[in-house]
Amino acid sequence: MRTDPADWRPHDIDDLEPAAWDALRADTASVTAGPGAGKSEFLAQRASYLLETSLCRAPQQILAISFKRDAAANLRQRVRTRLPEHANRFTSMTFDAFTKSIVDRFKGILPPAWAMSGTYRIGFVSQAEIRDFFVQLAAAAPEEFRSGVYGIRQAGFITNVVGSRELEPVPQEPATAMDYAVQQWWAQKYQAHNVPTVDFVMLNRLAELVIRSNRQIQRALTATYPYVFVDEFQDTTYAQYSFLKSVFAREGTAVTVVGDRKQRIMGWAGALIDAFAEFEQDFDAEPFELTWNFRSTQELVELQHRFATRLDTDSQQQLSRVVSQVGDSPIQIWSFSNARLEAESIAAWIAADIEQSGRQPAEYAMIARQRVADLEPDLAQALAAQRLKLRNDDAQVGDLRLQDLLKGNLARLLIGLVRLGATRGGQPQTWREVTATLSRVTPTDRNREVGSSLDDALSNFLAELRKWFSSTPLDDATTEPTLSLAKELTDTLVDKLTAFVNYDSIAQKRVLADRPEDLAVTLEAFKIRLADVIARVRSWDQLAGAFTDDEAVPLLTIHRSKGLEYHTVFFLGLDGDQWWAHARNTVESTMTFFVGVSRAAERLIFTQCDQRGSPDRIADLYEGLNQAGVPVVRMG
Repeated sequence: MRTDPADWRPHDIDDLEPAAWDALRADTASVTAGPGAGKSEFLAQRASYLLETSLCRAPQQILAISFKRDAAANLRQRVRTRLPEHANRFTSMTFDAFTKSIVDRFKGILPPAWAMSGTYRIGFVSQAEIRDFFVQLAAAAPEEFRSGVYGIRQAGFITNVVGSRELEPVPQEPATAMDYAVQQWWAQKYQAHNVPTVDFVMLNRLAELVIRSNRQIQRALTATYPYVFVDEFQDTTYAQYSFLKSVFAREGTAVTVVGDRKQRIMGWAGALIDAFAEFEQDFDAEPFELTWNFRSTQELVELQHRFATRLDTDSQQQLSRVVSQVGDSPIQIWSFSNARLEAESIAAWIAADIEQSGRQPAEYAMIARQRVADLEPDLAQALAAQRLKLRNDDAQVGDLRLQDLLKGNLARLLIGLVRLGATRGGQPQTWREVTATLSRVTPTDRNREVGSSLDDALSNFLAELRKWFSSTPLDDATTEPTLSLAKELTDTLVDKLTAFVNYDSIAQKRVLADRPEDLAVTLEAFKIRLADVIARVRSWDQLAGAFTDDEAVPLLTIHRSKGLEYHTVFFLGLDGDQWWAHARNTVESTMTFFVGVSRAAERLIFTQCDQRGSPDRIADLYEGLNQAGVPVVRMG
């Protein structure tokens, strides 16, 4: 039933701030908002508004583009939960997945100079490969380009140069050394191969060429997606913005971008200096700024604002909508003589606060600028002494980081099956999540009778899995889980799981990963993690919990903490070792600092350790903290 726009109300929240209401009803809009302002929530509400009022008329769809897979999944889930009847008209995916899907579907109509004879491989260009390319290029370049080639900056060549150049349907003779370098890159890396290896910047350029050179595809895309959302817009790269502009900067498409200029920490990956300014000019977008903060208390918001104004002098003060529960001194700097004392003090404090408050370990987080693996041993030992666990979300598992593995749909499905098989009852949330995922990956012809038939199939599989668990006890002295035995058990268990989900012929593989080739990487990482855990636990009912470590205190880099929030954040390493490169680019470094500061909801504790170097390298950050009245507590 259609809702009149004047009568529409938000879902699951009391109200929107005035600026959010205005942006919600706007056409093409540029929405900036600080941390905790509910940027993803705003997009979910705008989707609800457009779909329920039929401003986005069936069968038209909304296309939401994010930069991270978990962000795309989060937004998709928000809309699906609120509007299950409209979920099939809300497409949420990453930029890379969207552009790859264009190439996969339409590569057959690429102009002859760019035609693929077959398929292609996904690869990632190393700095050494770029360096070798330029060495050979300088030696072979025509005389008029040779000196210019020597002057090209290799850093950022792919993201900023190749990524910003449109491909010509019929290549032209190069006019500059830069033109020559780009032309040769494509000639050597793409056009010279029957099965080329391309990265996502190159795929982006090919997708843009497909659409630009075919008006029918252009019209089909704009007719299908009259509304487009882009999340975390501050991290938009040259290639991504060029693609967005080429495809959707036209009448008939309303584009809404959201983000925060102060959280642009992807400059190293080619993010535009000010994507919002370019968007507002090129798309004639109306600008809005959201100022309510639903994450952090007012004292934390005021600290964030001090650093926000260093990055953007026009930044508006946010208004906290959170009532503080922690009392005095929610922000402190703890100073230590050595890392062992630092770890022991943090662990003891967390244990005492959990005991007093009843909070879960996952409500605390320890974040650092870089090299968290160096911090892990002392912290893990100190927490273990307090009967707490540490989970290093930055740890490498195969070709994935642990955080990415645990968030992946494939790993969640498989470990969910293990959890249901190893425990009887009491797992309704896991059952709902598993059955929801299974229903989405079931082939269409089998999906017509989803419901009781799926429940029956799952129940039968779990009964068989329980029999195997029972006949293969981990606490049996004859089956001590050595690493070799753990790998053998892992292979057997994974074979059972993948056979049940029909892994080799899953109909909707995009449900489990943005790209089908990611599934093999994820499955291998899953097996590595599973074998490690099996070697450590003594019963199958401990396996799923130990795999996900949901009851552990997370340790992660600031970069990996982006988009997350915690009740209490320990901001580790406010010293020279962690921030040794601060002076090289103080603006981007301060942006990273700002992202870390804004993860805390109610308490933020910085730590400094003499053993890791003097804090003199970041004297300007200390100056800001001092001006805010943040006390320094010497802990020994």
